[in-house]
Amino acid sequence: MLLLCLLKRHVAVYCRKEQELRQSDERYRLVVEFAPDAILIHDGTRFVFANAEAAKLFGADGAQQLIGREIMDFVAEESRDSVAERIRQNLVAKAPSSLREQRYLRLDGTSIEAEVAAVPFALDGVPGALIFMRDIGPRKAVERSLRASEAKYRLLADNAHDLICTFDAALRPTYVSPSVRKLLGYTVDEALTVSMDAVMTPQSADKVRQDLLALDGTGSRDRNFLYSVEVQMIRKDGVMIWMEAMVRCVFDATGQFRGYLGVLRESTERHRAAEELILSRQFNALILEAIPDPIFVKDSFHRFVMVNEALCAILGHPAAAIIGKRDGDFVSPEEAAVFVERDNLVLETGLPDRYEERLTDSLGQAHVLITRKGLFIDPKGNRFIVGVIRDVTEDKTKEQQLRDSLLEKEVLLKEVHHRVKNNLQIISSLLFLQKDIISDPKVQDIFEESRNRIASMALIHEELYRSGDLGRVDLKDYLERLAPKVVQSLRGQRSIGFALHLAECRVSVDKAIPFGLIINELLTNAVKHGFAGRDAGSIRLSMALEGTTIQAVVEDDGVGLPEGFHPDAVRSLGIQLVVQLTRQLRGALTFGSGRQGAIFRLSFPQQDLPV
Repeated sequence: MLLLCLLKRHVAVYCRKEQELRQSDERYRLVVEFAPDAILIHDGTRFVFANAEAAKLFGADGAQQLIGREIMDFVAEESRDSVAERIRQNLVAKAPSSLREQRYLRLDGTSIEAEVAAVPFALDGVPGALIFMRDIGPRKAVERSLRASEAKYRLLADNAHDLICTFDAALRPTYVSPSVRKLLGYTVDEALTVSMDAVMTPQSADKVRQDLLALDGTGSRDRNFLYSVEVQMIRKDGVMIWMEAMVRCVFDATGQFRGYLGVLRESTERHRAAEELILSRQFNALILEAIPDPIFVKDSFHRFVMVNEALCAILGHPAAAIIGKRDGDFVSPEEAAVFVERDNLVLETGLPDRYEERLTDSLGQAHVLITRKGLFIDPKGNRFIVGVIRDVTEDKTKEQQLRDSLLEKEVLLKEVHHRVKNNLQIISSLLFLQKDIISDPKVQDIFEESRNRIASMALIHEELYRSGDLGRVDLKDYLERLAPKVVQSLRGQRSIGFALHLAECRVSVDKAIPFGLIINELLTNAVKHGFAGRDAGSIRLSMALEGTTIQAVVEDDGVGLPEGFHPDAVRSLGIQLVVQLTRQLRGALTFGSGRQGAIFRLSFPQQDLPV
């Protein structure tokens, strides 16, 4: 009976222990299954257990996809030696492996950055290890981003041209960028030990200190606060410079005020430019008043905003009485309407305008004005009309007098050319009458050649008389009239034709007369000598303008030039005239014979060359 009681008690104790063990196993199972970290067990080669978090970490659909897989299938190449050593430490040395960062691989081959710890764990007497693993990829990405951001801003601060510095709440420097050496001549270490009073003038140091420390009482210390001030600083070498400083308050993660961040930029040149601008404005104002021409500035509503003394004089009012008024307050509505119309043209197009206007002054005297207007747009976008007026009333009067005088001279000069032409024609007629009473044919030819020379000069004056330009001759029109007269007067009963190829070209009288005589002689020479023993032939006269050089060619299809011909060696008056007149034109004469007769080429500058 005692034995039965003991047996029942033993069974009851056993059942209770078994129940407690089952409850303990369930608790550990729940802990493992719902742990936030991946938990795996391996036998040194393969995984034999994995919880749900492990399956999630390695991208598996469930823990069964990992069980039985070799450990090294999930280890990145750079971590294989480390993992193998830690497995040896767990299984052989029976020692735990401390927390360490390693790189593993998911089932899809992507990389995992993880923190891993492991302890020895026997499986049915077989050595193994229990692994705890946590994905630290997001945290590492944030750390890398922070390091990159910090490096970027550090690089920016260290290489900025501006001076970047931080101060604690007591205005003691805690960071100074390397640009301090260039701007102030101090090294970074020196700048961190120099007080504000040593690098600023007393006035600037007191202002900055009072303004910043006064923030405690005003409550202006917030993240959007920006303090801007221009201070005068002292370089290490004692040189004074101006710097523009912008200061913000610095707060820690809890929002507690920690000090100030300042960015300083040298503004010495800008400060000097501002002073120079003031002097420039004063100087420009003096110039404006010294200019004798009226000058004004109007706004887009046609109101005067600036005038000089010259405009005040022509309107008959002081500047104070003109500023703010419009044109209609000083001139007739008709004149004011013209001024406004031209103003609007400048305002609408933005293009400068130059216009001749009429204005009646306060004394009733009419003025002729040349007004130049332009558009000015200030930094705020306001549009202004700037005008400069030139009173040309007296100039217009003189211009009309000159125009009338010039017209009289042109009429007189035309009459002179007409009379010269008539006189030359009279001389030509006298030579013709003289020729008729001479029986010697050679002398008659001499008279005829002289008549042609006189006719070529008379034709020049006729051209000038007929044209509107009394100083220049149209050579194309001139040659079209000269060539037929010369050829027809000399060819007699022979059938000699001519062709003209002439370009438009105008020259002065001083060039037209020698040129006409040269062409006359070359045409005469061609008619008289080019067709010896022949009853027919043709002459070709061409003229072209190549750049600033006139090219004229006279050629025929006759017998050509004699062997050894050269103008300088010929004694005839005609050829000697050609040579001398070519020199007078500062030109060049070339000649030659071809299969179709003789050819002469004349080239000379269209304009008179400087001596």
